[in-house]
Amino acid sequence: MTGPRRFRAGRFLDAAAVHAAADANPRLRRFMRTIAEHSEAGEVRSRRLLEHLIRRIVDDVGDLHLGNALNRLERIAVLRDNIAAILDHVLEGGTLPEGVRVATLGEYFDQLSTEMRELSRPREGIVGDAPLRLADDSAAYADSLLRDFDAGGGAAGRHVEPTAIVGDALRAMPADRQAALRRAAELEPAALWHAVAAESEAGKRAAVADLETRLGGRLTPDELARLRTAVDDLGRARSRGLQMSEARLAQALARIADPDLRALVAGTGDVWLTQQLAVHNPEALATLWRRFRERGGRADDSAGFRAYLRHDMVTYGRGVLGEYSAAFSLSSIELFLKGPDANVKVAGTDLVGIGHDGWVWLIDDKSHRAPSVGGVSALTDNLVTNLRRDAADFRDAIARLQRDDPGFTPDPRILDAISRMEDAAAEIDRINRRGSASTRPARISAALQERRLRLRVTSAAGEVREITQALRDLGLAVEPTGTPVPLPPTGGR
Repeated sequence: MTGPRRFRAGRFLDAAAVHAAADANPRLRRFMRTIAEHSEAGEVRSRRLLEHLIRRIVDDVGDLHLGNALNRLERIAVLRDNIAAILDHVLEGGTLPEGVRVATLGEYFDQLSTEMRELSRPREGIVGDAPLRLADDSAAYADSLLRDFDAGGGAAGRHVEPTAIVGDALRAMPADRQAALRRAAELEPAALWHAVAAESEAGKRAAVADLETRLGGRLTPDELARLRTAVDDLGRARSRGLQMSEARLAQALARIADPDLRALVAGTGDVWLTQQLAVHNPEALATLWRRFRERGGRADDSAGFRAYLRHDMVTYGRGVLGEYSAAFSLSSIELFLKGPDANVKVAGTDLVGIGHDGWVWLIDDKSHRAPSVGGVSALTDNLVTNLRRDAADFRDAIARLQRDDPGFTPDPRILDAISRMEDAAAEIDRINRRGSASTRPARISAALQERRLRLRVTSAAGEVREITQALRDLGLAVEPTGTPVPLPPTGGR
């Protein structure tokens, strides 16, 4: 087995997400207030310390989990090699290897089953039934956390306060709002900063309510109203500054070849979506921009392009999540001939698999918000085309494997499944061209049943729970395979 590994998962945490989680948790808010009251650096240091602690703990738990998972995978590889060596020896005409009993093979399979089961259970995969221990000595562990924090000067992760941007926002305010802020800063500086720095809407409401309670009777109602507006203005400015700096934006703009897109990204002010995509995935941004323009979008329509981006990203993300979640949730499927991928916009079936009972499943995932499905074209109007296309793709894949390895022999179950799909396509094509339309659904359903083919609609990242009677008449059924995933709000900081 390999030794300890360091994965540093904590470095991937986003500072704004960490702060939002802290603002939403009463115990963490109390922790930050306590630290701020006993530190000369006040609220700023307490927030940085909390971020450092969270990152370090995520690092350590991640190392424990991933290290254990890799060790388990290594054990699985050894067991599989042992099983394969025994089976190869027997299949080549030999007896069991010397010293190997029949029971040994069963023991290997039992161990392999146990390792695979434990690998899929996150907490048990880390520590089994024992308590989770990050260190033998909790005091020593706490000391190491603080030493690391102090050695880094209290600047945890990639978080840097956008003081210049917040200062510009302050100077741009009307004088009466500035006066209300200064008054609050004199009386309750820590509570004021907590309200400005809140990362979530719920955290901001709680912080503003706390600030107003503390200032009760010392500011007039008009001053409090102006203070609330000023806190909102500063909070938005700070959030924008945390998401995008001038240097970061300049680097992103330099990678954009299209002058119209570059001007739109530079001038949009949308740090949450358009500019973030320019920073993290400029290739995808360029592709979506080209599609937007091909569909008639104007070069100066920043709001229209943002709406197009958001719709595309939400629907695409739900589709990818849905396919992968469905594939990993359908325990009755033993072998996937067509697995999940990132090409969710490509026409055709989403998944094709063979169940434990030998039936072939043709699956279309509907991970959207509607609770009922009235049309599944991949499994109805286009069923014949998709059956033939999938069968041809599977035969092509087998031919490539045989070219690469002349000794390769395909699984007979797969060849049988492909043949049944081709037979079903031919029969359904005949049914579509002949006979009464009123009896067509029943005849198609019977043709699929005869060839042991199932049509399924999954809903891994949506709310689909029902299909129309017309679809049920064709033999379709719904397989809820996940928890509905709510869409994020359209606006927000």
